[in-house]
Amino acid sequence: KQEQRQRRSMQLLPVMLMLLLLTLFTRPLSVHSNRLSDTKLHEIFLDDKEIKLSWMVDWYKQEVLFHLQNAFNEQHRWFYLGFSKRGSLADADICFFENQNGFFNVVTDTYTSPDGHWVRKDYQQDCEVFKMDEFTLAFKRKFDTCDPLDLRLHEGTMYVVWARGESELALEDHQFALPNVTAPHEAGLKMLQLLRADKILIPETDLQQIEITLEQAPVPNRETTYWCHVQRLDEFVKNRLHIVQFEPIIKSPGIVHHMEIFHCETDEHVDIPLYNGDCEQLPLAAKVCSKVMALWAMGASTFTYPPEAGLPIGGPGFNPYVRLEVHFNNPELQEGLMDSSGFRIKLSKALRQYDAGVMELGLEYTDKMAIPPGQTAFPLSGYCVADCTRAALPKTGIIIFGSQLHTHLRGVRILTRHFRGEQELREVNRDDYYSHHFQEMRTLHYKPRVLPGDALVTTCYYNTLGYANATLGGFSISDEMCVNYIHYYPATKLEVCKSSVSEETLEDYFIYMKRKEHQHGIHLNGARSANYRTIEWTQPHVDQLYTMYMQEPLSMQCNRSDGQRFEGRNWEGVAPTPVQIKIPIHRKLCPNYNPLWLKPLEKGECDLLGECIY
Repeated sequence: KQEQRQRRSMQLLPVMLMLLLLTLFTRPLSVHSNRLSDTKLHEIFLDDKEIKLSWMVDWYKQEVLFHLQNAFNEQHRWFYLGFSKRGSLADADICFFENQNGFFNVVTDTYTSPDGHWVRKDYQQDCEVFKMDEFTLAFKRKFDTCDPLDLRLHEGTMYVVWARGESELALEDHQFALPNVTAPHEAGLKMLQLLRADKILIPETDLQQIEITLEQAPVPNRETTYWCHVQRLDEFVKNRLHIVQFEPIIKSPGIVHHMEIFHCETDEHVDIPLYNGDCEQLPLAAKVCSKVMALWAMGASTFTYPPEAGLPIGGPGFNPYVRLEVHFNNPELQEGLMDSSGFRIKLSKALRQYDAGVMELGLEYTDKMAIPPGQTAFPLSGYCVADCTRAALPKTGIIIFGSQLHTHLRGVRILTRHFRGEQELREVNRDDYYSHHFQEMRTLHYKPRVLPGDALVTTCYYNTLGYANATLGGFSISDEMCVNYIHYYPATKLEVCKSSVSEETLEDYFIYMKRKEHQHGIHLNGARSANYRTIEWTQPHVDQLYTMYMQEPLSMQCNRSDGQRFEGRNWEGVAPTPVQIKIPIHRKLCPNYNPLWLKPLEKGECDLLGECIY
């Protein structure tokens, strides 16, 4: 009977969601509103002031219910909303809506030409309207329509294009010119995670709030600076608390690239010298300030912990010092800038069931890794190998509930894969259309359990078309990173589970390239960054580098919160986790997805081993 009730409630969910869409969108939500609407309703202003897009995700029926407020008015009689692979109006999937005095309403499912100049009527109409009047509209779309001329709705970054206008459209024609909208605030692009997990409400009412920020720090007139501010927390940390939410305070939006708060993992009576300056001159005693407490990158907003877990802070044995690190990106070398960015943190005195933790997966920040120029999607993988999780995780494992993917300018796709022995499990997180401008800390809809002996492999794909030299790993914005910051519980001592190619492997590689491939600019005792940049990057040389990274031994960073590696084995020369290269097949339920006479909108350029990304 209980299963029958659950099944009936799931079948009623789409109806309930649509009723909420039609009745609640016109009034602001509050914490006293219906519980369903508080958690399942997501919204954003497309024009940042008037046109509000709201949506609900129906995971059971695999569809999204959309509502647009102020889409139309007395002047604007048509509106379009669509999806693009990376923000371009070429090969976009667009729903056109035309309102004619509330009497004759037209909706047309269309797609744009490869040059973005023409709109063509789709053979299959998948924009299902529920309501359209002189101001608003409500419609739904399936995650996957099985239509090759539609883009799949997915859990990664989606690019929503929109516009509205006055002139009458020729929607009944098979093809018409894409309307050219030049008026300000009448067209635009928004990056968002459409298929997002339900919003999390904080059940505690008695919360304490603190701010950890810079204090008018001078921004140096150079491209990349990591600024460190070490401070002592107030007396409140004498008691044990849980962090339940943190949000960024960004005072210099064009300059602050990312920032983190680190706790100083040492004895509670150790005094850490206060400091406010370039991280390169950070006092040696502050090197212990390396346990991540909060983090932010461009595009991220407030992060809320699930009700069962919170990040521990304070209590007996807790050292009261923290380090705020802010990455300033100042490519125009502006002078005289001051910054006071940081975090606002909410704390609960009532402790939750689990202590949460933050762990770094991916690649070590080092110039041992390089990306050749001229690549569409060159992959680099960072490993969290089975021996590391076996040494560090509890028997019952950990639950991952949040993830933030991070690269610098050239990253275009990131995913973290999960392996248990020879079996590959469901992915932890994936973004096939990643943008470094939109690095959300995402609450995961699927929350994987990682057991001791499991392996996690984070792969980043980089586009270096137009670059003349190899791109190296490192801290500068002109270097590259590959990181997945995972939020999980229960907390462990494992802070960093990352890798790079081993020193011995890289030394052998440069010897081979110099002696066998005649790359005479390589100096065997010289800087590896200079050696990488002297290589002539023919396709065979690109393939050789890729093969080395995939097959040769690793240097593992299996590190505790204090920066020390776990004992028990030598972490140099570790074998990488075997990973099958496979082409993702998204249309398993659509046997006739790709008829020979249609080119799917999602089909694009491919790079190594046939992996299409865009």
